[in-house]
Amino acid sequence: MADREKAPPERRETLRQEIVNLLGGRELTIGELSKQMGKSEAELYDHLESLKKYKSLQVIPAQCLKCGYVFESRHRVKKPGKCPQCKSTRIDPPMFSCEPEP
Repeated sequence: MADREKAPPERRETLRQEIVNLLGGRELTIGELSKQMGKSEAELYDHLESLKKYKSLQVIPAQCLKCGYVFESRHRVKKPGKCPQCKSTRIDPPMFSCEPEP
């Protein structure tokens, strides 16, 4: 019963601010962000989509490891399932970068 009464730890910044500050000039994949923040990739994708629309989130596109196809025209931040050229599923995930907020 004591476990139910525990309050979550107090946050000083929002999750999106934390993402922006963590990226701060670095390029990270969703997996690296997830590990460093202790959040699921699924939870972070929604925040990255929003940051892409309203902040200066840069997306370094995913790339096929088999034929080298670069997913430059892709608008979604999630990793593609397969390459449209060679149909390979060996895809290097996109990376994300953002300038930290002052």
